[in-house]
Amino acid sequence: MDETSPIHPTSVGRRLEILREYRGKTKAEFADSVQIDRTSYGKIEKGIKPLKADMAYKIAERWGVSMDYLYRGRLTEIPDSLADNIIKNLTHKD
Repeated sequence: MDETSPIHPTSVGRRLEILREYRGKTKAEFADSVQIDRTSYGKIEKGIKPLKADMAYKIAERWGVSMDYLYRGRLTEIPDSLADNIIKNLTHKD
């Protein structure tokens, strides 16, 4: 995705799901860890509701990823093991 591409809520949600699973958290645990309402978080992860910048910032700070990763899928400035997991996840789809 280039810098002019729109942010797709379903793609953001998928990246959140990958991050959450990588960290071994349930949706409820992940939402609670960044003080996001559980129902809202579920909708964000499903791509029904957009991820607001303040929420993205909390997630980025708490879980060691960049906002570029959350919004655009950039694998820079995230832990190598997470990047490896994401690549594995993308190449081994069901």
